[in-house]
Amino acid sequence: MSRVFTGFAMAAMAMGAIGQASAADWPTGPDTFFRPAYPADMAPMEDSLDFEAGLRYFYGVGGQRTSIGPLDYSADDGSHFVELHGRIDDHSTSTYVQGNIGYAAIIDGDYETPTSGGPQSTDSGTIAYGGADFGYLPLKGEGFSAGGFIGYQYLNESLDIGRGEYYTSSGGGDSAANLLEVHGLRLGITGRAEFNDVFDIRVDAAAIPYAALNGTYGAFDIGTTPAGGQGSAADITGHLWGGALEAMVGFKPHENFAIRGGLRGYYLTGPTETYFETRDADGSNAQGYILEGETELFRWGPVIELTGTF
Repeated sequence: MSRVFTGFAMAAMAMGAIGQASAADWPTGPDTFFRPAYPADMAPMEDSLDFEAGLRYFYGVGGQRTSIGPLDYSADDGSHFVELHGRIDDHSTSTYVQGNIGYAAIIDGDYETPTSGGPQSTDSGTIAYGGADFGYLPLKGEGFSAGGFIGYQYLNESLDIGRGEYYTSSGGGDSAANLLEVHGLRLGITGRAEFNDVFDIRVDAAAIPYAALNGTYGAFDIGTTPAGGQGSAADITGHLWGGALEAMVGFKPHENFAIRGGLRGYYLTGPTETYFETRDADGSNAQGYILEGETELFRWGPVIELTGTF
């Protein structure tokens, strides 16, 4: 019995030694089951995202032309805008998102309405804009890319061009400021070219097939008399269309800093409807009216940009 036990023990020790030797040589065999470890000197994967953010100055020469029934209103201004902007490019999917928001810090304009007694100057009101685009760049070459985008455009063209007085339901008097807001759809094409990592050119051209105009046309005024007259502010709505264009040329004195300059502009036009009420002087006998008309909105001018890239 002891000899049999000793034989089995010797066999087990031999099998264990053979197994250890095979395990030591396993990775070099042709049928490796486990994937080998990454080499110690492997470089990290390249980041596919590029970020831009910065400030812009925009000198916007703008204007609006509005007809409400038989009444015509016009305004022009040259305003100084401060703008924040940003962009993210994802090179792995050839897509990008970009956005901006701007506000007129200084307004210098003039206007004329049926009741203004001729041209009048104005330096007040609210003019602002903002928007965002999502783009795809399927065409790419050495230092060149092109594609299309879809986006949203917001405009607030509420220049102060006077206020029409009206009777309220309580029989008192009141007036309202202009508030013209536009929410538009942008469909466009875009292109970018880079030269020696120092200069670049960007062009965005967009059609605006639909833009909803809503707000209050505070300058509308049919007058009031002791017997009655206008009984509310004028609410204006419209469906506008048009286009927008921006072209920029850039210089990079450093890989993480860019200076750009260029031009931009937009134009919108379309039919409108304006609702208002008339009342007796004590606020009674209110009756509503709708007047059809048309509105044009435009703005263009030079842009200067300071941008950080990372």
